[in-house]
Amino acid sequence: MHEATRIVHAGRDPKEQGWMVNPPIYQSSTIVFPTLKDLIYAERGYSNNDLVEPYELKYGRYGTQTNFALERAIAEIDGGYNSFVTASGAAAINTALVAFLKQGDHMLLVDNVYSPTRSFADKFLKKLGIETTYYDPKIGEDIKKLIKKNTKVIFLESPGSLSFEIQDVPAICKVAKKMGVVTIIDNSWASGIYFKPLEHGVDVVVTALTKYINGHSDVMMGSITVQEKHFRVMYEAFRYMAVTATPFSSYMVQRGMRTTKIRMDHCFKSALELAQWLEARPEVEKVLYPALESDENHKLWKRDFTGAAGLFTIILDRKYSNESLARMVDKLHYYAMGYSWGGYESLILPIDPSGVRSITKWAHSNKTCLRINVGLEDIQDLKDDLEAGFKRLRK
Repeated sequence: MHEATRIVHAGRDPKEQGWMVNPPIYQSSTIVFPTLKDLIYAERGYSNNDLVEPYELKYGRYGTQTNFALERAIAEIDGGYNSFVTASGAAAINTALVAFLKQGDHMLLVDNVYSPTRSFADKFLKKLGIETTYYDPKIGEDIKKLIKKNTKVIFLESPGSLSFEIQDVPAICKVAKKMGVVTIIDNSWASGIYFKPLEHGVDVVVTALTKYINGHSDVMMGSITVQEKHFRVMYEAFRYMAVTATPFSSYMVQRGMRTTKIRMDHCFKSALELAQWLEARPEVEKVLYPALESDENHKLWKRDFTGAAGLFTIILDRKYSNESLARMVDKLHYYAMGYSWGGYESLILPIDPSGVRSITKWAHSNKTCLRINVGLEDIQDLKDDLEAGFKRLRK
């Protein structure tokens, strides 16, 4: 199947759903068993090493058929053996890390990583006796120089959601496999549509389904996708962390998921046009967007990705005061200020990545930076809105 067809049909079977098009909502805490044999069958998966099957109906905290349908769909999109849906993207990241790390272990964490992931490593994993070393996102195969005897995980994020460096994922994974290190990647930007990490050697994929897969800015959810060899480890962590998404949220994400491809294709087209337009603006010094031919990450992006999300950063020509910046952003009609992205609406957010880096320097700390999420609005309206905003900025 082509990607658009896969997304429409993954995880649903009308014949098994009472001939309903969408998997229904099974909202329940208590699951009852008609026979002792059925009870023992369900319990086996939690007590023995040989799991009966990935999707077990035992207790609402572990999910219902609604969750399982979404998990099957995400696993099919990512190309993995099984997926687990969690209550947020951060919950997916944290659960995956806890699954593969223990006291005395060492982790390599990319320096452009999502800020809450950095905080989890520095403030929580550190308390558990887990050491973290940050590495340059451009390191490639040289990451082998940082691997220690107790290195268990390399965590990637490509591109980073503020500065948009593309990592050489295949090169890093090749080194990791030779040295027995598990690789985990935050793939939220591409959302399994424009980049397939498992095909490039990654072991575990985490995605913020809150973003493009849901696409409507009304649900918090994450996913973890693994190959079969890592299923048991991930399954145990998921069960004990008790971070399962609700059935209603799973239903909502399934509904949004069906249009992910066409929404992302629209956002990609609009974002590329807007980024090219912004490059020519006198107020803009640089646009950080791997899909641009002028971007230093373009070659790696073109090699590994089939498209680009509608999220990028612009660096203005100088450092503007808060008063000047407020004149620009406060009266924008189509760009709201918010911390998320991947929804149908456009967003704009002043950012300063210099405070969330350890070993790489943010080269633009003396300039005002704005992150833009391009939504589904007409591209001319989005241009006109920014045009008026730039006029107010220059006053």
